[in-house]
Amino acid sequence: MHVLGSKRRTIGVFISQVNQEFQDNLSKGIMTKAKELDYNVVFYTNFGGYGQPAYDIGEAEVTNLPNYEELDGIIMAPDTMVLQNLEARYKDNINKRSKCPVISIRREIKEYYNVLIDDYTVLDGLIHHMIVEHKFTRINFLAGPKGFPDSEKRLAAYRKILSEHHIPIEEGRIYYGDFWKYAGVQAVDQWLNSDLERPQAIICANDYMALTVCNALAERGILVPEEIAVTGCDDVEDAIEFSPSLTTARMPVFEMGEAAVMKIHRISQGLQETQNTYLKTITIYRASCGCMMNRYQEGNDRRQNHIKIRENLQRAITHNAYMSADLTGLTTLEDINQKIWTYIYENVNFTHFCLCLKKDWANFNDNMAQNEPDQSMVMEVGFKNRIGYSKLPLTSRELIPEELAEDRPMTYFFATLHHQEHYFGYVGISFDTIQTYMLTFQAWVINVSNALENVRVHDELNRLVAKLEETSVRDDLTGLYNRRALTTFGNKYLKQCVEAHSKLMVFTADMDKLKFINDRFGHAYGDVALKVVAEAMQQASCNNEVCIRLGGDEFMAIGMDYDEEKLDRFIERFLESLNRFNFINDYEFGIFVSYGSHLIYPDEHTTIENCMSISDKLMYHQKKEKESNRLKANPNK
Repeated sequence: MHVLGSKRRTIGVFISQVNQEFQDNLSKGIMTKAKELDYNVVFYTNFGGYGQPAYDIGEAEVTNLPNYEELDGIIMAPDTMVLQNLEARYKDNINKRSKCPVISIRREIKEYYNVLIDDYTVLDGLIHHMIVEHKFTRINFLAGPKGFPDSEKRLAAYRKILSEHHIPIEEGRIYYGDFWKYAGVQAVDQWLNSDLERPQAIICANDYMALTVCNALAERGILVPEEIAVTGCDDVEDAIEFSPSLTTARMPVFEMGEAAVMKIHRISQGLQETQNTYLKTITIYRASCGCMMNRYQEGNDRRQNHIKIRENLQRAITHNAYMSADLTGLTTLEDINQKIWTYIYENVNFTHFCLCLKKDWANFNDNMAQNEPDQSMVMEVGFKNRIGYSKLPLTSRELIPEELAEDRPMTYFFATLHHQEHYFGYVGISFDTIQTYMLTFQAWVINVSNALENVRVHDELNRLVAKLEETSVRDDLTGLYNRRALTTFGNKYLKQCVEAHSKLMVFTADMDKLKFINDRFGHAYGDVALKVVAEAMQQASCNNEVCIRLGGDEFMAIGMDYDEEKLDRFIERFLESLNRFNFINDYEFGIFVSYGSHLIYPDEHTTIENCMSISDKLMYHQKKEKESNRLKANPNK
């Protein structure tokens, strides 16, 4: 079976944090073009990157999900992958197992095809605008991380354009940031405290840093753009909502997704394809540079979208809070499955859903974080067009069972379920519209993973308790039950015999001359003798008998639903085992016992002590007869 249960061509997308703005737009472009060209799309996504190594190990298990051999094309978004070694793990699998074309988005990888923005020119329009339209000559630049390709290329463009306009390049006007929201504050402080004249404009290598710079300037009483103009790059959602609205360069992110799919399609058609495809950015002039252009319609449209996102986010947060509360305290997988079914059924945006677990998901060995390639799975909960499925087996290379397959282009999103480094399985979701994850999906996945961990811990604790209880009622030397177990099992067997109106068997045995063996050969040999008796009792037990070492050289067995014939067979097997030892052993002593047995129809007044006293009397009677016979045979001893 192919990746999604059909022979339709399938593109795998390796992307992280898919619910972020860039990833969302890119994914929508991929899905739109793939549907148009009749491709399935499978997104393999992960979260993480919070500096928690154990958690990140579990997230990285996503690289073991793809069936690399079956994919007809792969799209990678490497600069979304913040987990250490995640990109390397994907590449290693691709190199060993894939034969399809691979497209890298936004970052050039020499061995693959690439869809790129020319970072040497992405800021050209903005920098020229500041120099030509605003006549600025004191222009500072907030770059990304030093050595990062995108950052260095944008910085090179800054240097090039200033040189073209014969503006001196002052190194003090350049600050290396981190492409995130924190470096802007340090940059502003350094520039305001330097000996250089205050800048007229600050060009930022992305919008997040630009918004932070605007806030930092405002906190220091400096107006934007009246005193210092600021620009960004990428045109994120907050760029239009911010006050002042941000002048920026808009990335053709949606179009990059479309272009990547088209490259795969053309290659699959046998057409010649260039290794690198470059798309152009669009410069957006707004208030932060001093150009008070009328952006009312754009701003209104994006504000409406912002309001919708905020409302959906509030609903999703409430939904996840209720879900977390519902899942807390569940102690069985069946309870989790039922709750999951309720929540996915209520989510009308899903058309397909699967929750798949390893068969041994709750059992952790030393290397359980590794998802073995041949690991079989079970779809615990599934959903297709409002119809539910459960407990469907999956082969090692299937992502969904054939019951969820469709004869039309499908898009699925897959993410791993794990607790820290311990991998449980994965979830897969397909929507009825072109969209990425529901908001707060990361919290949703964590809720499910935590619930699974709670069940695992509960089961493990129960196993430990059972093991401790078992240890407390076991005899260390022989492995038989000890006297503590007599009350528990004796009362249990009595009750069951009363209810079934069947006979209870009680057998007691006492070793002959254990003291002689201990005194003559040593206690180690006495222990050997005791273990031989215990093994003989176990060999005689074929019908759920409970074998007990009462203490010292005293033994006992109890059984249910007995008759005289079964009792005779029990005693026969017991004695045969002892005789076999006595016949073949190399010891200088033999092992013999005295025993007594008793069958009784118990009633509610019968106690296990009553039954023991009868068999004990018979046992002691046999022991006295042996002693009497010995004295008769040896009157002088």
